Amino acid sequence: MSDSDLKKADGCDVFLSFIIVLILFAGFFIFKFIMEPDAPLEVDYKTDQKRIETVAEHKSLNATYNAKINTFHAETNSSIEKVMNSVINHYQQK
Repeated sequence: MSDSDLKKADGCDVFLSFIIVLILFAGFFIFKFIMEPDAPLEVDYKTDQKRIETVAEHKSLNATYNAKINTFHAETNSSIEKVMNSVINHYQQK
């Protein structure tokens, strides 16, 4: 007599494996699409002008600060030459 147990076809396993891989593959891309950050907003003209003004203000403040430092050093003559001359004069007097 013949075997009465039901047997699956070999193609069924391959088909189910293909379906599972397809679902996982689609799920990966759907998850990636959902988690992708939004594109940054375009900067409008007003914001761009405000940034340009801020940069110009910082540049002018920096130039003023550098000029004050140079003026201070020019007035006090705080150079190494002056210090070395005072050391030489100190030792020549002894």
